[in-house]
Amino acid sequence: MSYKLQPVCYPLNAECRFLYAIRHTLYFAVFAMLTAAGCTSSEQFYEEARLSRDVACRQWKKQKENQQQSQTKISGRLSMEDCLKLMLVNNKTLQKIIQEKEIARGEEIKSYSAIFPSVGLTGNYTRLDKANSFGPQTIGDVDNYSAGLNVTQPLFSGGAITARLNAGKLFTLLADQTVKGAVQEVTYAVQRAYYDVLLDQHLLDIGTDAVRSAQAHLDNVKQRKNAGIASDFDVLRAEVELSNFQAELIQYKNAINVANAKLLKVMGVSQDSSISLSDELVFSPLNVTIEYAVETAYKNRPDLFGHQLNVRLQKEFLDMEKSRYWPAVTGFYDNIWSRPDPRDPTAIEWADAWQAGIMSSWPVFDGFAREGSVIQQKARFKQSQIDLIDKEENALFELTKSKLSIEDAEEFVESQKMNLARAQEGLRLAEVGYRQGINTQVEMIDAQEALTKAKVFYYQSIYSHLVSKLDMQKAMGVLTLQIDPQHADENIKNNGVK
Repeated sequence: MSYKLQPVCYPLNAECRFLYAIRHTLYFAVFAMLTAAGCTSSEQFYEEARLSRDVACRQWKKQKENQQQSQTKISGRLSMEDCLKLMLVNNKTLQKIIQEKEIARGEEIKSYSAIFPSVGLTGNYTRLDKANSFGPQTIGDVDNYSAGLNVTQPLFSGGAITARLNAGKLFTLLADQTVKGAVQEVTYAVQRAYYDVLLDQHLLDIGTDAVRSAQAHLDNVKQRKNAGIASDFDVLRAEVELSNFQAELIQYKNAINVANAKLLKVMGVSQDSSISLSDELVFSPLNVTIEYAVETAYKNRPDLFGHQLNVRLQKEFLDMEKSRYWPAVTGFYDNIWSRPDPRDPTAIEWADAWQAGIMSSWPVFDGFAREGSVIQQKARFKQSQIDLIDKEENALFELTKSKLSIEDAEEFVESQKMNLARAQEGLRLAEVGYRQGINTQVEMIDAQEALTKAKVFYYQSIYSHLVSKLDMQKAMGVLTLQIDPQHADENIKNNGVK
C-alpha cells in the first residue's frame, strides 16, 4: 500500500494575505542588507580608512596654518620681565582661566533672583463651536480672549535667600583666587623655562669651548708627531677626546632647542619666533626664616584662600538645605484682562479682575529627601574643612622643602666656585708642564675634562639655587607680577612683536 501526499490549499482572507506580504517584504529587506554587507571587501574598508586619514591630515594642516597666523611672533632680546608680560597677554591657559571670572559673575547675577520678584505674562485665545448656554441664557462667546499678569515676591524661605546671595559673592571670590593661582602656576613655568634656556646656553658655550680646546690640542699633537716628539697613540687619544666633546656638544644643542621651544610655548607665542635672552644666571643668597615664610604663605597663597572660601561656601549650601525645614512665604499679585468679562460671563466685553495675597507652603514630610540632602551637605562641609587642613599641611611641607633646598644649593654653589678655581689652575699647570715635557698628554686631557666638568657643575649649582628660590616664592604665594596693561602693551611692542 502506498500513500501520496497532496498539497492542501486553504483560502486566505485579506488579513492573512497582508501579513504574508509583510513577512516576505521583511525577508527580502534582510536578504538585501546581508548581501550588501557581504559585498564590501577588505581592500575597500582599507581605502575608506586611508581617505579618512587624508582628510584628517588636511584639516590638521589647515588648523596649523590658522593657528600660526593667529599667534604672536616676536624677535629680539628678552628679559625675564618681558617674557612674563608676553605670557600674561598670550598664554592660552590664562585666557581660559580668566573666563572663570565671567562664569562666577553670571552665578552672582543669578543669585539676585532670590530677592527680586518674578513677573509673568500670559495670553490666550479660544474658539468654540458654539457659545455655552444655561437655559435661554447665553454664557460667554465663541471667541474668547484673555491676557494675564502674574507677580510673585519671595518674602521668607528660612534663610535660603541670604545663603544664596552669599554663595553668589563667594563664587566671585573663588574665581579671583583661581585666576591668581593660575597666574602663579604659569609665572613659575615661564621663569623655570627661562632658567632652563640660560643653563643650556651656558652648557652650550662650555661644550663649544671644550671642542675648540680639544681641536687645538689635537693640532698641537699632530705637529709634535711630525716633529717626532709624539706617537700615533697620542694622536689617537687626542682624537677620541675631541669626539667625546663633540658628542656632548650635540646633546647641548638639542637641549637648548627644546628649552627654547618650551619657553615660547608657555609664553603663548609662535614657535617661529627668534629670541635671545638678556638676563644671566646670577647667584644671590636668600635669607628667609621659616616663620616669615609661613606667615607670608598664609596671607598670600591663592589655594589657601580658595579652600578657606570653599569652607564658607559649603556652609551656605548647608544653610540652603536646612531652610527646607521652614515654611516658604511668598506674596503674589494676579491680574487678568479678558473678553467676555471674567466677573460676568454674560457680558461680551473687555474687563479685568485681580487678586493679591500671601501664600505659604511647608513640606512637613517629603519622604526623607530633605533629611538625606542635609546629611550629604554636612559631609561636604566637613570635607571642605579637612581639605583646608590638608592644604595648610602641604604648604608647610613645601616651605620646609624649599628652605632646605635653598640651603643645600647655597653650599653647592660655594663648593663649585672653589672647585672651578682649582680646575682652572690645574689646567694652567698641566699646560705649562706639557710644554716643558714634564706632564704627559693623559694628564693634559684629564685637566681639560676636569675644568669642563667644573664649569658644568658651577652653572648647574647656580641654576639649582635659582629654582629653589623660585620654589620658595611659589610656596609663599608671592610669585606674581603686577603689570599695568597699558605699559605691558607698550613694552611688548618695543620688544619685537610682529
